Amino acid sequence: MSERIVLALLIFSVFLLASMFIGRVLKKISTHYDASASESFRLISNSQRAILLFVGIVLALSKLGFDVSALVAGLGLTGFALGFALKDAISNLVAGIMIVLYQPIELGDTIEVTKIKGEVVDINLRYVTVRAGEVTHLIPNSLLLSNNVSLFGEQSG
Repeated sequence: MSERIVLALLIFSVFLLASMFIGRVLKKISTHYDASASESFRLISNSQRAILLFVGIVLALSKLGFDVSALVAGLGLTGFALGFALKDAISNLVAGIMIVLYQPIELGDTIEVTKIKGEVVDINLRYVTVRAGEVTHLIPNSLLLSNNVSLFGEQSG
């Protein structure tokens, strides 16, 4: 019995150390990007930590003799349902990470996308804020990646 506990603790410890190592690597990589990209790296780091710790807990519980097959199957179905329900939000989030990392547009750029032309005043993980005269438009990030974007004027990058 004590061998199972030691093995379970060892498995969980390996996943805990792996998540800490990956978190440090992501933090080091994020220093090569600007401050807006650090938000993306923080999100990725927190996500990988949660996933690795959960997998470590499930594997440790299975080594202790618990039947985790129903838990894993239930979480798989829940994950599928949530992914389907949040597909637009997830699409915008992934597109936001790509925009922050690849920087196809920057603050102050004048762009035109989906017949909206204006100055980029904010970029975040969900949408880009474009000011056109007195009107402010919130353009979902997925539209920037799936439509033609025109840049006007001098570009700093």
